[in-house]
Order: sequence, then C-alpha cells, then structure tokens
Amino acid sequence: MLLLACGASSPPLDVGSGHPNVNTGGSAGGDGGAGGGGGAGGDGGAGGDGGAGGGAGTLTGPSKLSETGLYSEISTRTLAPGVIPFSLRFESWTDGAEKERWLLLPEGAQIDTSDMDDWEFPVGTKAWKQFKRDGVLVETRLLWKQLEGKEGWFEMPYVWNAEGSEAFATPGGLPNANGTEHDVPSQQACSYCHSMVGDVLIGPGAIQLSREGGDGPLTEWALAGRLSRPPSEEFEPPGTPVVKAALGYLHGNCGLCHRDGNSLAAIRSMRLWLKTTDQSIEETGAYTTTFNEKTGHRFMDTTMIVVPGKPEASQLVARIQVRDSNCDFPTGFQMPPLCTEKVDDVGVSNIRTWVEQLPTP
Repeated sequence: MLLLACGASSPPLDVGSGHPNVNTGGSAGGDGGAGGGGGAGGDGGAGGDGGAGGGAGTLTGPSKLSETGLYSEISTRTLAPGVIPFSLRFESWTDGAEKERWLLLPEGAQIDTSDMDDWEFPVGTKAWKQFKRDGVLVETRLLWKQLEGKEGWFEMPYVWNAEGSEAFATPGGLPNANGTEHDVPSQQACSYCHSMVGDVLIGPGAIQLSREGGDGPLTEWALAGRLSRPPSEEFEPPGTPVVKAALGYLHGNCGLCHRDGNSLAAIRSMRLWLKTTDQSIEETGAYTTTFNEKTGHRFMDTTMIVVPGKPEASQLVARIQVRDSNCDFPTGFQMPPLCTEKVDDVGVSNIRTWVEQLPTP
C-alpha cells in the first residue's frame, strides 16, 4: 500500500499507477500553490513543485480507495462494517451530479454535539462523498481525521477508472474527469470550503440530518448512541414552503462561508447558516443580515444584498445566476464560488420567488 503524504514539504507523488488519466508530473500545494507550475492535468499538475498540499506535514493516506476502509469488497461495493450511509436535506449544487455519502466513527466513539450547531468529530473519523455525473462514476472524496484540530484532517479526491473497479488518489485534481464535464478539485482546493467550518466536515450536522416530520438520520444517530448530547427532537426550519426552500438553499450552498466563526465573518456581516435555535424566520441570518444591506461592490447594477420584493435589484439573486470562476480557486463573482460551471435553475427560481414575496417596507 502506497501512503500519500498530506503536507507542503512532501515530495511529488506518483499516484497514477493503474489510472491512465492521472497526471503524475506534480502535485497540489508547495511553492506554486493552486494553479502554479501547470494546471490540473498539465505537465506540472495542479500546483507547484511541492507536495500534496493542505493539512499537516505528517498526515498520510492510501493511494487507492479500496484501502481507505469504505468497502470490505470494492468489486461488489460492499460497505465495510460500521460504515454509515447518510444523505443531506439541503444538498449543495454541483451541476446536477449525483452524490452519495458515508461516515465511519471509531468503535465506541461519539460525535461531540454539546454545541448542536458546531459538531466536533473524534480522531479516527472518516467521511466519503461519491460523485456520479450523467450516470458516470467519477470520484470519491475522503476526509480522515488523524489528529486533533483542522490541520489534522487528511483530504484526498480519488478518481475512478473506466471499469469502475478502483479509484486512485489524485491530489492534483482532474478536469473533465472520465469524459464528463465534472472537474475533480485538487487536494489543496478542499481547504477552501472545509476550513470554513469548525471541524472540517460540512455535511453531517443537526439541520442537514433532520427531516420534515422527524425520523431522519439525526434521530437514527441519536438512538444508536453516536451523539454525545442527543437532541429531544429534530430541527425544522421556520416559515412557509417557499421560505424553507430558500433558507435551505442558502444554508446548503452559502452558509458554510457566511456563518459565525470563520475568517470571512470578520469582513462580511451576512449570515446564511441556519441555526438550531432559529424559531422564527425573523431570527434567521437571512432575514437579519441581508435586507437592504449594502454590498461591498456594484455588480450587474445591484448594490444591496436583498431588496425585499425586488429580485432584479438584489445582488444575492444576481450572483447565483452567473458562472465566472473555476473549480480550484474563486476568481469571479459567481456564487457558490467553486466547483460549479452551470447555474442551478431550480435554486435560482426558489430564491427569486422568496425575494418577490418578501413584504416591502
């Protein structure tokens, strides 16, 4: 088993064995940073001359997905004992890709849910997310907590071969993977999103694991003893179906950056992350921090985040309708800023309808 280092001081990694599409000329991170020394798939790989990028220098992980602990038998997709499938209520938009998620906790360990809005995962936790694009199996991403703290997570995308028999670590990322329009991000790019939340994992949380009417994964995990402080009930966003659809979209696609406690919070007052304590729409960040609030710049003739009743004057609406960035680095005005090249028409419609129905002063 080839172990891959996850640190900027690591040497270039040869991860292409058995996978004809993986570039082995360089790896993400190092002196060049994302995009330096050659683009993803080019002669230099995604990044410069340095190592795998992101995470602590001592972290290592397997070169093959079959060695990560997800499957007991990869050829039949038989999950390993203890691996938990789960789904999110408000899925993030990745250009229509189908996603599956799994979690593995160390035996006997619990997730620290003393702060219901900011979970802490035990060392040894592994989480996987699989992507299919247009029916084609493309990649599975691994997050593995090896040490305490944000720097203790090993992060790696694994790209599947054409036969679907194995996936290989691809730290430099891969554009248009497996003949699809899906761009696999570099290992370094993982941190752009995952550094924005308290303990790296974005999906598993009280809001996302709740379901309308209860009996969602949150209840299942509580009954199984996986939560240190299980809630007495699941959490329902406030408001009408129109409001819930809008708040859910903003939570799943925007809230991970626009929330308390991360580096962006000090320079942007907008808060779009739903909290378990939000009992009414007036308490949510989307209502308290966006209405008639000025933006930091003019874009498409808009200068306010949300103008109630006027989606055409609301910059929030304008920016989710454009695509001018790329998968590895936020370069333009689009929102969400990464890993999407197509507009989410359903999401845009939900946000427009919500803004149109907001009462004007």
